[in-house]
Amino acid sequence: WNGYVDAGEDPEFERHEDAPMNRIATPPFYALSIMVIWHDSYGGLRVNGRQQVVNMQGQVIPGLYAGGEAVGGFNKHGLGKGHVHGYIAGTHAVEEPSS
Repeated sequence: WNGYVDAGEDPEFERHEDAPMNRIATPPFYALSIMVIWHDSYGGLRVNGRQQVVNMQGQVIPGLYAGGEAVGGFNKHGLGKGHVHGYIAGTHAVEEPSS
């Protein structure tokens, strides 16, 4: 990537000097592999705003979180909602006392 930035173009994605390209120079570095596929789920587990799974009476099932394709009530495609739900669930799960 930094070589493309220095050259002023990225031939893999057809970016040129007018595209925003910045060097990546300060660690730590992270990468994520994403494969684009068509996927949807219109059924799934019921959750509250903290991504905690709730039972048929609306009561939280302690220690059980869900997100992404496992959750019902959300439409559209799952990569974004999976990341957001995972972030929300993780943020709240660390607040729970361990058993």
